[in-house]
Amino acid sequence: MMNSSVAVSSVSLYRRAAVAFVLLVACPFGLSMINLTFAQSWKVHFFPAVVILAAIIYGSAGGLVAGIAGSLYSAILTGNPCLIGGNSLFGLLTGIFYKKTDKIIMSVMLAFICELPWLIVTDHYFMRLSAEFIAKLVIVLFLANLFWAALIRLLDRPLRKLLC
Repeated sequence: MMNSSVAVSSVSLYRRAAVAFVLLVACPFGLSMINLTFAQSWKVHFFPAVVILAAIIYGSAGGLVAGIAGSLYSAILTGNPCLIGGNSLFGLLTGIFYKKTDKIIMSVMLAFICELPWLIVTDHYFMRLSAEFIAKLVIVLFLANLFWAALIRLLDRPLRKLLC
């Protein structure tokens, strides 16, 4: 006969593993297919919200995995594999900075600032995008990351109760 505490423990372990898979892989990948277009052709992506959330819950490794999963679709669609490097770096650094500061918004902004050289160099030299386009992209990404960080900051406790 199986001990009931062992059975409950096993269910809890499987639930946590399933939640981790959804948060780290399925959700970022699925949300990467949803974009909000504004100002003619600029798009706001939803997957960075999950990358940030994964980084604060699962640390730098979680942010890294979610960043990779969230950027796969866009990288394939646009033919820009550098997106994977940039988003994985963003998730990794968000997790590192959050561990050191325990502040979501500051961690996201620091990660974004550190990711900027990657974004600028790869978009300009490898993807041959204009400086004007990259400057606008930086502004859009900055505002979107700030928005997602602020929203996650507001919902941090309820999200942790739901997911952890």
